[in-house]
Amino acid sequence: MEGLRDGDPREVGGFRLEGRLGAGGMGEVFLGRSPGGRRVAVKLIRPEHAGDRQFRARFAREVEAARRVGGFHTAQLVAADPEADPPWLVTAYVDGPSLRDLVLDRGPLDPAAGRRLGAELAEGLAAIHACGLVHRDLKPGNVIMSADGALIIDFGIARDVEGSALTSSGVVLGTYSFMSPEQVQADRAGPASDVFALGAVLAFAATGHGPFDDTAIPSIVRRIVYEPPRLDGVPAGLRDVLQHCLAKDPARRPTLPDLIATLTTDQRYATVVAPHRPDEPSTLPPYAVPYVPEGKRGVTRRALLAGGVGLAAVAGVGGAAALLWAGSGGGMAALNGVVALGFTPDGRTLVVVGADGLTTVWRCPVQGGPVRTVRLGTSADGSALTLGADARTLVRAEHSAVKLWDTATGRLTATLNGPNESFSVAALSPDGTRLATGGENHDVQFWDLSTGSASASLPGKSDAVGALAFDPDSLHVAIGSADGNTVRIADARGGEVQATHNEANFIDSVAYSPDGLTLAIGGNGTRLWDMSPTSLTASLDDQTTQGVYVAYAPGGKRLASGGEHGGVRIWNPATRALVATLPGAQPPLAFAPDGATLATLVNGTVTLWDVAAARPVRSYKQT
Repeated sequence: MEGLRDGDPREVGGFRLEGRLGAGGMGEVFLGRSPGGRRVAVKLIRPEHAGDRQFRARFAREVEAARRVGGFHTAQLVAADPEADPPWLVTAYVDGPSLRDLVLDRGPLDPAAGRRLGAELAEGLAAIHACGLVHRDLKPGNVIMSADGALIIDFGIARDVEGSALTSSGVVLGTYSFMSPEQVQADRAGPASDVFALGAVLAFAATGHGPFDDTAIPSIVRRIVYEPPRLDGVPAGLRDVLQHCLAKDPARRPTLPDLIATLTTDQRYATVVAPHRPDEPSTLPPYAVPYVPEGKRGVTRRALLAGGVGLAAVAGVGGAAALLWAGSGGGMAALNGVVALGFTPDGRTLVVVGADGLTTVWRCPVQGGPVRTVRLGTSADGSALTLGADARTLVRAEHSAVKLWDTATGRLTATLNGPNESFSVAALSPDGTRLATGGENHDVQFWDLSTGSASASLPGKSDAVGALAFDPDSLHVAIGSADGNTVRIADARGGEVQATHNEANFIDSVAYSPDGLTLAIGGNGTRLWDMSPTSLTASLDDQTTQGVYVAYAPGGKRLASGGEHGGVRIWNPATRALVATLPGAQPPLAFAPDGATLATLVNGTVTLWDVAAARPVRSYKQT
């Protein structure tokens, strides 16, 4: 405990303050004494928030939630005054560190303690849910490890189950590393959302880190929404439990009674809840990435990373060609000039980018429905076009400038002015913070999108830049020669070359595996390089010998390769085995988030393939 500071109150609501216990986003917490001498925890809203009506509303909800919740594993409310200036509440003081502090100071819990903690927290959540509430911010810092067991604190964003979607101007409330997919997507977060958070908290308790931890919020969000949890180090008996708690689909998570029964016995978890079948369709809600503050020069992180999949029609598209839905096997007509394909992270929409004198985007519902057409600016001749990881941001690198567009609205979100160079290839980092561009002038330009300025330049070799790809952590860029045989790995921040791969043939594309450990290189065939150490691990038996483009499926269990001739091949990168051949398919290539669907061209027509069955299931035709 820290002593009181100058300016701290000495009394709140008749409770005498003795020291500082901590602070959070809403307020500060003090150790106090009741008039009768009992120790209490006093939470006081920060003065800068006291006049904010939204903060007051959140605080009033916390007070109401604390009044309604009982049980052995939640702190008891003693008194509160949401109308005071500043507002405050008082709960019984619980002596003990937070789970976060305990694990950071003493290390992860042993398996038995981890299971006991899980049962206690599940019981506490059950008490919260029995009152018709969802906690929505369960995290290690909100779990107090008392001598009598774990207690859940801080109901600052608790919400009624019937109205559990809680955002404000695009802001998602909660602590990102421990939020559920539906919560980071700003969708309705019910009791199953707390079960997901419980799984993440128990993973932290067992390993000392969260299952979706990363260095940047967009990367955390991406991992939560469509990457498996990292459970390395979790004991085997508990790992099965957490895998089910951390299912992307809320309907596949266990109920709290089942979870308590499992954690208090030694039975296998699979006997309580049927394991998730990855081949079954996902029911995840629409995707939306949380708001991130603006940069300094008009390039907002929100513009770069917004992930909504709105399909509102855009007026005034002029002579842009319309696309109509066509079922499998329907009459296919050429869709000329398609240069990029990408799925929105919920898998519900395929974004198609065409450069036909204009940059035109088609947003195609995967499950049927009208296709929306959006025109982005004027002539696209000589431009490098690439989609961001969420398919919401389109980068168009032109002569001496880079423009960023919102593919859902057709709105220009940023213009970046750089060196007087022509760009023919571009890549946007997975977290949306960096951009790399290159072209026939041989140089590679790095851009910091938080400031909207060119951050570094890597002098080129004697050959032009033909391929660029960021690693999953957005820290490195693979640079492939367009008319040579070299792949360079450069630091995305300073531009320094850190490794060089010498190839025997030309390079048309590069792609990192989702774990960042392998680089796939397409050109005259397909090759895989181990990034640590940098060495060639395999040359796939690819019959396509020129113009090969490569794409990894999410999770990294499949790799697609294909060129202008010979169809697209699906590989198992671990065994180097050919899994399937998609006859007639051509680049560009884009896997859906579940890895079960691949978008390609077939004779110029955009086509969706069932990867496991190696058959087309959807197509889009031009009229």
